[in-house]
Amino acid sequence: MIVGLLTLYLHLPAIESLKGKRSIVKGILAKVDRRGPAFAVAEVADLDDLKRATIRVAYLSNDSHHANSVLARLRSTLEMGKGYVVEDYDLEIL
Repeated sequence: MIVGLLTLYLHLPAIESLKGKRSIVKGILAKVDRRGPAFAVAEVADLDDLKRATIRVAYLSNDSHHANSVLARLRSTLEMGKGYVVEDYDLEIL
């Protein structure tokens, strides 16, 4: 079994409260969850920082090329979100 990991480092420029941050992060987590049971997603760092969020997505596959492709498409989709900017990302295949 192949595990692909996508880590997104987000900047939240217009957020003024923890409630606003939670709203954006929950939306991202829900968007990934709707993609199916092969995905797992969580906020993994910057929990108390209002202007930053770090989201990690795990994807299970039998093929490393497929996992890479799926996570690259997911990254592209999430980069077009509202209320945040993807500053950086890491994509790993284990």
